[in-house]
Amino acid sequence: MSCSGPVHAVGIISLGCPKNLVDTEVMLGLLRAAGFTITGDVKQADLLIVNTCCFIGAARDESAEELEKAAELRRSGEIGALICAGCWPERDAALLREQFPEIDALMGPGDVGDIVSIANSALSGSAAGRTPSPPLYLFDGSTPRLRATPLWTAYLKIAEGCDHRCRFCIIPRIRGPYRSRSLASVVTEARQLADDGVKEVNLIAQDVTAYGRDIQGPDIADLLAALANVDGLRWIRLLYSFPSRVTPRLIEVMATRPTICKYIDVPLQHADREVLRQMGRPGDADEFLKLVADLRSAMPDIAIRSTFLVGFPGESEEAFEHLLEFLEAAQLDRAGAFPYSREPGTPAADMPDQVPQDVAQERYHRLMTSQQAISLARNRRWLGRQIEVLIESHGQGRDQWIGRSFRDAPEIDGSVLVKARRRLRPGQFVSTTVIDAQPYDLVARV
Repeated sequence: MSCSGPVHAVGIISLGCPKNLVDTEVMLGLLRAAGFTITGDVKQADLLIVNTCCFIGAARDESAEELEKAAELRRSGEIGALICAGCWPERDAALLREQFPEIDALMGPGDVGDIVSIANSALSGSAAGRTPSPPLYLFDGSTPRLRATPLWTAYLKIAEGCDHRCRFCIIPRIRGPYRSRSLASVVTEARQLADDGVKEVNLIAQDVTAYGRDIQGPDIADLLAALANVDGLRWIRLLYSFPSRVTPRLIEVMATRPTICKYIDVPLQHADREVLRQMGRPGDADEFLKLVADLRSAMPDIAIRSTFLVGFPGESEEAFEHLLEFLEAAQLDRAGAFPYSREPGTPAADMPDQVPQDVAQERYHRLMTSQQAISLARNRRWLGRQIEVLIESHGQGRDQWIGRSFRDAPEIDGSVLVKARRRLRPGQFVSTTVIDAQPYDLVARV
């Protein structure tokens, strides 16, 4: 369906994770293909879309803040229609209608493919009663997409949904069952991205290592091997891996394909066996240490990133100390942490022995302080060594530039401050020598 009547300008605010950002890019692509114009100034928009996140309370607070600003623009008549999209409408449609009556249409992840008809209905005032569709939508390589990332980098969503049943997470209810795209579809999109000048693709899904299992097709190792043959791609990075699904063959493919970044993001969530079982997750410290050893045996310079959840119901001080001991033994390059958030609708919300928020916060700070010293030590291993850097912007000084190495995922990890006596350009790869190391960043000279 095309844009009906006069040409309308659409603005969009995208919140949350890279998976949500790809949904935003698909919606923008479909709207542009239908004749809408896209504006970066929300006050110039006839239609404003807020693509929300609701994974934890802090994400809902951010979404609510942006919706309140958008609602004010709608009340004042500065915009003609307001759509609330993303995960939050899928979870709390009735609450959103009550809290923000200015919203003209609600849509969830399952409605991304119908954005054009929803936009037309919102502009005509006929979408007020619609409810989000079941979360079953899956785009393919032929779907229009207008990227919001820099020209040289892109996210490549290889699957949607999740089949895990972690007791703290509501994502399976919001985004539906795991659905893999076909290998041909993903490779087709990767080639299109490379033809558009993209040099770095970051593979994303709720669990990239589950790729292909739902369709009994090629697995993530097969997909990586195929993507490694796409001309023009310089870096292929793997995000959001499930620890028990990092197989020997996946490690072998990563180790032997030069364009696959020696980088992996494996959210472990904890290391104490009892806490992990309470979370509904496999593994323990010993299994995770073996995985780290296997990865580093095949790829000595691999950057290993993980995420941990502290203050989960029933987490004792002893269990938390086990986690700190694991971090010291594993010496992960990167690690993030979150205090547990009691989310309504999740099994963990009704579990006994809820940990007080002040205790969870204190454990969060202890973990991050401990990991900061480990990350600094890992960064110092690069002093005096050469490392390739993707330049992304000019720094504060005339001879300073900001970039990332293969060890740095966009918007997640640190950066490399590059000193150069010649002019560099964003999107350029340069060979540098590391001259200083900080907990999260490196300093290097061309």
